[in-house]
Amino acid sequence: MTADLLHARGLERWQAGDLQGALDLIGRAVAAQPDAAVYRNSLGAVLASMGDPVAGARLFRSALMLMPAEAGTWTNLGHALRGRVPAIEVQLAYARAVAADPTSMTARDLLAGFVAETHNLRGIALSERNELAGALAAFDLALTANPFHVEALVNGAFMRQRLGRNEEARRRYMCALALSPAMAEGHSNLAGLDQGEFDHGGAVRRHRRAVAIKPAPSLHSSLIFSLCCADTTTNEALFAECRRWEARHARPVYPSIRPPAVDPTPDRRLRLGWCSVDFSNHPVGRNVVGLFERLDPAAFASVIYGDYRMPDTVTERFQRSAEGWRETHGRPDAEIAEMIRADRIDILVMVAGHTLHNRIGVAAHKPAPLQVSYHDITTTGLSVVDGWITDQVLHPASTTEGFTEELIRLPCFYLHEAPIGASKLAPSSATPSPGVTFGSMNNPQKYNAAVFAAWARILRSVPGSRLLLKYVNAYESPRQRRLVLDAFTRNGVPAGRLHFATGRIGQRDHLETLQQIDIALDPFPFNGSTTSFEALWMGVPLVTLAGERFLARVGASCLTQIGLTDLIAADVDGYAETAVALANDPARLAGLKQTLRARVAASPLCDAGAHARAFEAAMRRIWRDWCRRTPG
Repeated sequence: MTADLLHARGLERWQAGDLQGALDLIGRAVAAQPDAAVYRNSLGAVLASMGDPVAGARLFRSALMLMPAEAGTWTNLGHALRGRVPAIEVQLAYARAVAADPTSMTARDLLAGFVAETHNLRGIALSERNELAGALAAFDLALTANPFHVEALVNGAFMRQRLGRNEEARRRYMCALALSPAMAEGHSNLAGLDQGEFDHGGAVRRHRRAVAIKPAPSLHSSLIFSLCCADTTTNEALFAECRRWEARHARPVYPSIRPPAVDPTPDRRLRLGWCSVDFSNHPVGRNVVGLFERLDPAAFASVIYGDYRMPDTVTERFQRSAEGWRETHGRPDAEIAEMIRADRIDILVMVAGHTLHNRIGVAAHKPAPLQVSYHDITTTGLSVVDGWITDQVLHPASTTEGFTEELIRLPCFYLHEAPIGASKLAPSSATPSPGVTFGSMNNPQKYNAAVFAAWARILRSVPGSRLLLKYVNAYESPRQRRLVLDAFTRNGVPAGRLHFATGRIGQRDHLETLQQIDIALDPFPFNGSTTSFEALWMGVPLVTLAGERFLARVGASCLTQIGLTDLIAADVDGYAETAVALANDPARLAGLKQTLRARVAASPLCDAGAHARAFEAAMRRIWRDWCRRTPG
């Protein structure tokens, strides 16, 4: 049989799916005529399709030595090298294919697609390191190579959103969705932009569409976050959505749950597992690290299941106090659950489970006999989570909030540390009320029409007062400023009484900006947390409205711990009246400015030791209860 016939029969076997037969026949053709580049190219293609691209690449290179201007072989070489060599080598192979046959649209498309994907992946890596400008440049280069690369378009829009360039971001999101209407992430990101621009109804609708297209747990959690921000969301509606999350993402996992192999001895040293991506210089990480460091190592061992790609000084503090750190980035929930099970964890602490990038799905596998939720935005909604850590103010006996867990009430839920970079407080005098500056430095996603109406009412009631708003670089956006001004104008407050602090300032500058505020106004129903603590630390009293669920009672919890319950209102009328009365009491304002920091520092909000003892007692109690119910 001639070499040509062997080659032809081999190609027939390949097309029929008989890879081994094709390999034998084409291999015989190469042996019979070693200088035939076309045979070597075919043999390399068969090897690559059999899962050996390295051997395939060797044959493609040998074929190109015989026939260096063969576009198809350069293309095949590019395919074989992808993911195995530096991107520039793959790009060069595709470029040589285009040079060999400038009319080949296939080669041109492959080159453009690969270059675009390379820049897109580089942009993702830079964004994960918080290098926003570099990431944006990479995404734009991807679009230069391939203007129809939808993922790069969405990623570039998100970078613009993070940089405060909301108008540009919105246009790009809309363009991406015109190209790919079924791109769930595009709908979800655009919903986040709507939410930040106070269109909570539109945001919820977009999130629902994203979940309908792609029922991913993270997208569904984003919908839950959006519902928490909307002032029209009832407790019943929020609880129902959390239960839908369980039905869709957790219940299918429940049949595979098996009892963890742990020792049910009541008073032995317990192994705590901590699952979150926020063990870093993040508000949640900063709230938890003091507790973590003060847990009694003789009674509790802690193992972290988190993301260690971008460690910082807070991450290092967690590491020093942990007995183990298990990297979770890129691992599926089931794999993380098996890690927890293998570590024989007794109590798994799910930290901020429904928030961005966190892994509440791990809890669905029930890898530990007890699971508790800590610092989440609402109930997990999971029947396999045993406890929700809270306090008597966040969840009074009369609470109407829906939840699936047992409420584990600590004497004080929140724990804070003195903000880094906090300066000494400036001297204060009794300023007359016309000079009062109200302010909020919360995420604009927490604002809504009811909040703006209440704030406008307060400004109208205090002549000469003004409102200062600041959040990262949100107000760099002209559209963002215009939306706020329009809301206040509709409520009878002229634009001149509002001030937007702009610029991506650091922590020290953030704290200094707080000193320009006389009274902090808490948004509702999604209260501030760390922002409120920072205001109090800088001598700025907080006026809050205590609502009907956890997130709506954060301000009340903090003010109760420092003995300022008179600044907690029960309704919007009381909220406005409390703020106005405080503005009209310059002597009290001056006194609070000088005494608040000492009051906060001496309160349970800053007593990490007491917080740790209370947490330990709660964990020991639920463990003993479990041991009593569990056969030895």
